[in-house]
Amino acid sequence: MPQPTARSVEIVIRNDLMELATLRDGLEQIGAELGVPGKPLMQLQVALDEIASNVINYGWPDGGHHELRVRITGQQDRIEVEIVDDGREFDPRQAPAPEPQPAGRRQPGGLGIHLVKQLVDRLEYERVDGRNRTVVTKQYVSDRRSSL
Repeated sequence: MPQPTARSVEIVIRNDLMELATLRDGLEQIGAELGVPGKPLMQLQVALDEIASNVINYGWPDGGHHELRVRITGQQDRIEVEIVDDGREFDPRQAPAPEPQPAGRRQPGGLGIHLVKQLVDRLEYERVDGRNRTVVTKQYVSDRRSSL
């Protein structure tokens, strides 16, 4: 039986950190279906958690009910995650690298987006019609071997 070569799922969550589990489940399901190895899947999971939690925590300073639309698209060699929100404009590509701090003196914040940039192969951003569109891509070599 041939293995799937592409898979996509769209997930809509509320701006509530408890909803992040839904994103994790969607990513894990696609990863399992496509045979994504553990390390790149975990790296992408950390990046997705960081971006989505930043949107939830900082995207809407006035609060209220909002949604994040997340599309996870898996191919044979990569997974692309697109996050769209109507929060305040934020281009993660422009976030500065954290400055070195003496041991034990680091202030909270500033490391997450830097970490995302290290974990993914591509980070894209655009602001369209009052919405942020952030796309991260992680490439991988499948655990599954095709049989002849």
